[in-house]
Amino acid sequence: MTVEQVLSDAVGDGITPGAAAVVVTGDGRRRLALAGHLHRLEGAPAVDERTVWDLASLTKLLSTTLLVARAVDRGTLALDLEPWPARWPGITVAHLLRHDAGLPDWRPLFEAARKAGVCGLPAGARAVVAAALEVAPEAAPGARTLYSDVGFIALGALLEERLGTPLDRAFAQAAGAYGATGLRFVRLDTDGFHPAVPLVAPTERCLWRRRALFGQVHDDNAFAMGGVAGHAGLFGSLLDVEAAAGFYLRALTEPGEETLASFAATGGERGLGFDRATPEGTTAGALSPRAVGHLGFTGTSLFMDPAPPGAAYVLLTNRVHESREHKQRIFGVRRAFHQAAAAWVASGSA
Repeated sequence: MTVEQVLSDAVGDGITPGAAAVVVTGDGRRRLALAGHLHRLEGAPAVDERTVWDLASLTKLLSTTLLVARAVDRGTLALDLEPWPARWPGITVAHLLRHDAGLPDWRPLFEAARKAGVCGLPAGARAVVAAALEVAPEAAPGARTLYSDVGFIALGALLEERLGTPLDRAFAQAAGAYGATGLRFVRLDTDGFHPAVPLVAPTERCLWRRRALFGQVHDDNAFAMGGVAGHAGLFGSLLDVEAAAGFYLRALTEPGEETLASFAATGGERGLGFDRATPEGTTAGALSPRAVGHLGFTGTSLFMDPAPPGAAYVLLTNRVHESREHKQRIFGVRRAFHQAAAAWVASGSA
């Protein structure tokens, strides 16, 4: 099966309205695949390279991990820092990045902002962060790996404190490393919606927000925080994520980004801010054990494999439109995509 067939089947089977993928190799080859439309209504625009997607937890890698690495390089943040000793004794920045702090995966922290009537406002961000810091760890630091949005919400707040600037501004400066890119947060109290709304793939029809979401962050907690958070909130096109993927592939294979490369190479179930490729996971054993990346709840995926010839794999969908139900169906699409894409890389075809 080809990459194009994988995406076409995903749309045809109703798993997602649209999908966009690109595979780029270290020896200069590029494979592009597009399928479907932004939504399922009649007259919906077709997906193209400039369609804008809610990247969900790709934010953890593309924004938060990059900002931590830059802060470590400048000496403004230490991986062994214990920022909240009273409530989270022994938990360090490294634990939060590696998802072994013992914190739970998710909590409806947005309810704190809803009850206070400050959803989407700066006060909403403060309410969500305060609620996150009240969450009790479920295991000792380092005892087990448990993917946690709660930890990255706290990590984003810590970055803002140490950098002395809002997370979206810090990211806008750091993202210059990616080259020409439109990756950005959508701050609800000032932006309102993504400036390219007609190009944005919609996500879920949300019961508590009482509307379909388009051009505003899908994640409940990030929405309550005003659209800017350490765990979610970034938007971008396939071209944008491809540019970032190229940066990360170079970081893993060339001198110049030693801190990020060390984050990816750190031992354990996960790297520091990076997920690993595993045979039983979404990469289906098609990538090398050195491959790292991340997934996003909305149906996004990014992996880089430094094994020769080196390759980056990007898959973007809005599989949560109009509902997050049947979330396991995207798992098979991701596996089939990586298998088809890796086969193309190995073939040496143009």
